[in-house]
Amino acid sequence: MGILNRIGVGSAEVDTILDTQTVRPGDSVPARIEIEGGSDDQEVDEIDLAIMTRYEVETEEGTSYSNAKIEQTTLTDGFTISAGEERTIDAGSIDIPESTPPTLGKTQVWVYTGLDIDWSLDPKDRDQLEVLPGPYLEALLEAVERLGFARSSVDNVEARSFGPGRFAQEFEYKPHRGPYSGRLDEIELFPRRQGNALTVVVEVDKRGESILGSDESHHQITVDATDPAAIERQLSGLIDRQL
Repeated sequence: MGILNRIGVGSAEVDTILDTQTVRPGDSVPARIEIEGGSDDQEVDEIDLAIMTRYEVETEEGTSYSNAKIEQTTLTDGFTISAGEERTIDAGSIDIPESTPPTLGKTQVWVYTGLDIDWSLDPKDRDQLEVLPGPYLEALLEAVERLGFARSSVDNVEARSFGPGRFAQEFEYKPHRGPYSGRLDEIELFPRRQGNALTVVVEVDKRGESILGSDESHHQITVDATDPAAIERQLSGLIDRQL
C-alpha cells in the first residue's frame, strides 16, 4: 500500500444509499453500501454502521457538542477491494431504534458508515436523517400546544440523570396564550421512550415575582396513550397543582 493511501489520498471511498432518509423511530430502512477502490488494493477488515446523534455539553469554556451512538452494527468478515473496483454490498435493513430523537430544532441524526482498513485513514460516510416524532411523542407535543404553549427550542443535552444514556432530548415551551400566559416562564419536557409508553420528566418554571427569580419544580409522568386530549388533561392537572 502506498503512503498516500495511508493518509487518505487515493484510498477507497464508501457511500451508503438509503431507500429513504425520512423515518420514524422503530422503522427499518433498506440500504446498500457502494464502495469504490482507490489507487491500490486494500484489505477491508469490516464495515461499521451506526445511528448517531449529538448532544450539548456545558463546560467552563462554554458550550460544545459531543457525538453519541444510538445503535451500532458491524457487517462482513473482511474482503479485498481492488484498485478501481466498484462493489455494492447489500446492508439489509438499518433499524431506527425507538430511542432515536426526532430531528426537531437543533437535533441532528445521521447514519455513519466506516470502512476499517489497517494502516490507512478509514474511509467514512455520513447520511443525514429526517426523524419524525413517534405516535406517543407526537400526541404529547400536540397536547402541549393545545394548552397554549409555543415551542422555543429543542436540542439534545447532557443528562445522565434522565436515563441510561448520556443525553436527553430537551423541549422548551413558553406560554403565549391560554390559562398559563403570564403565570409561567416556561415548561421543559425530557421524554424517553420505554416500550409502549413515554416517560417524561416535566420541569415547570413559574414566573418569578422577586429578585430570587423563577421557581422551578420537577415531575415525571407516563404517556401511554396517543389521545392528545387525554394528555392535555394530564399535563394541565400537573401544572395547576404547581400554581
